[in-house]
Amino acid sequence: MVTVTDAAIEELIRVASVTRLGPQQYLRLATPPLWQGAGDFGIVTDGERTNDYVVRHEDRPVLLIDEALAEQLSKSVFDFKESPQGRGFTLDVY
Repeated sequence: MVTVTDAAIEELIRVASVTRLGPQQYLRLATPPLWQGAGDFGIVTDGERTNDYVVRHEDRPVLLIDEALAEQLSKSVFDFKESPQGRGFTLDVY
C-alpha cells in the first residue's frame, strides 16, 4: 500500500484539528472526479467507506484512501514537505 510519512501524518492531524469535520468525517486522499481542485490529487473531507484503506495514528483514522487507489499507489510515498517554493503535500509515484 501507499507509504504515508510521519511528516504527512503530523500535517493531516493539524489540518483535521482546524477543519470543521462533521461526525464520522475524515480527510481523504482523492483524485478526480472527487477531487476538483488544481493538480492530480488533493485532500477532501468524506465519510469512511467499506473498502477504504485507513491510515491511523494512535488508533484514530487520519487519512482515508479508496482501496483501488491505494493499490494503484502501492509503490508511492505520500509526504508533506516544506521548501523555498512553499509547503504542501506531495505524492511521489514510483
